[in-house]
Amino acid sequence: MKLNLFVAWTGYMLALVSIVSLAGFLYAAGSGNGGWALVAGIVCVLAVASAIAMIGSTVHHDHRLHRETPHLF
Repeated sequence: MKLNLFVAWTGYMLALVSIVSLAGFLYAAGSGNGGWALVAGIVCVLAVASAIAMIGSTVHHDHRLHRETPHLF
């Protein structure tokens, strides 16, 4: 259960990081700062990929051990 709770909260925080970095990407791209747009875009993609990988692997692990799917609430 501790792993499920950790992954749920970490996935939630990574989703928030991706939203903030997406906003930074859009602002940087709109203002003409290509370097910062690239950095913010990479952070956004990495945050989304990490969240999906963590939650997906935990769900797979729990199904393999016949446990309940992780949920936050």
